[in-house]
Amino acid sequence: MTPSKLHPRHFWSDETGLTSLLIFSLGYFIVLNSMGEFWFGRLVGYIFFSLVIVAGVLTTFKQRWLRFLVIVLAVVSLALNWAEEFRPAAGLAVLTNSITLIYLGILLGLVIAQVFQDGPVTAHRIRGAILIYLLLAVMWAFTYQVVALTIPQAFRLPEGLIAGDPDALRRELTYFSVVTLTTTGYGDITALHPVARTLVMLEILVGQLYPAIVLAWLVSLAIMHQKEKPRKSQDQKRR
Repeated sequence: MTPSKLHPRHFWSDETGLTSLLIFSLGYFIVLNSMGEFWFGRLVGYIFFSLVIVAGVLTTFKQRWLRFLVIVLAVVSLALNWAEEFRPAAGLAVLTNSITLIYLGILLGLVIAQVFQDGPVTAHRIRGAILIYLLLAVMWAFTYQVVALTIPQAFRLPEGLIAGDPDALRRELTYFSVVTLTTTGYGDITALHPVARTLVMLEILVGQLYPAIVLAWLVSLAIMHQKEKPRKSQDQKRR
């Protein structure tokens, strides 16, 4: 591999960055919810989230002003997330979640632009579409945390969970966001405040419509592209 191919721009032009982001996001979900109660589990979870942020910055190499903005937001978000780990506080958690939401919103827009750009639908772009689904779950989870920390009794949480504990809230509301997006709804956590209920309804709608319309459309385009390849090769041989 030549040095030019090791450049981040080349890496992302090959769309492999979408797959990397998907892997890091899945790692974050799994570690946060399976080992988040232990300090080493939270540490590994923060490492995976840091990898999501760093990998996300690599998507902004094309436009200088956007690259600068996202790098600043990424650094601030990363610093606040690590600060929250060592000195947890409700006020710091609200600020951290708000900054992280802005960053994730920009990252989501960049991934959407890359997935739905013109050209053949590759396996990396389909993985990118799955990544969009996971990013939506993460963004709603952070939004739920802001609501829970600023509006008392916005959610009915499991017994023994302290609403002001940022780490516990992050685990529980990330889990709640995923089961809401997939419309599973076990009922162990419920939205009580009108703002929380509105957010839940919007997430349910997105969770139903996105896989049914967008993912199915991309997969069908990928299948069509695979079928067209043999035809094009045969036409070229005839010529």
